[in-house]
Amino acid sequence: MELSPLAKERLARIGNLSPEESKLLELDRELESLLSQYFTSTITSEDLWKRVKEIKEQRDSSIPGQVQSKLLHSLRLLMSDDDMNQRRVAILALETIKNEQKYSEIETLFNSIESIRTKYAQNKEQGYEQFKSGMEAQLQAAVQQAGRKGMNVDMNGSLEANIKNSQQWKSFISELENNAEAIFNELVDTLKQLLAA
Repeated sequence: MELSPLAKERLARIGNLSPEESKLLELDRELESLLSQYFTSTITSEDLWKRVKEIKEQRDSSIPGQVQSKLLHSLRLLMSDDDMNQRRVAILALETIKNEQKYSEIETLFNSIESIRTKYAQNKEQGYEQFKSGMEAQLQAAVQQAGRKGMNVDMNGSLEANIKNSQQWKSFISELENNAEAIFNELVDTLKQLLAA
């Protein structure tokens, strides 16, 4: 397999890392591996907390903040509630290891993030119901006509397909998502700044 010029350059550079850069790279890999285990539920939040505490005590007091930062970078507006909660629990737990704690401020920001996610889901559902009631009458007539011709049509499946393929629905969802994403990203950025301070 042929490597890209950028990959070749990076590989060449790896051999030229200073001892400090090598240690940082090794630590970064260790933290990524730890988070990978956490995300796949191989370890619990308590296990993560204990391991990060050990690494902090052995190496560097900034480790909990580094792990929190990695967790923050994985937050998404449309992630599952379980995945969001998993990250929230870990970030809050890791805050208890730090010398200067901002637990209540972080919790408040997470509540705001959850509020945005809930509002987005509600607006999407309400929008869908409005589109559904607007299209239902039209589709009902088409289904009846198809029934007279001996064709069997799945009303609910057809309704959902028509809504999700309509340009109005796509525009509605795009605008709704963009607005929610902007507020969500702003809150996550505020959280990043809070944790970095």
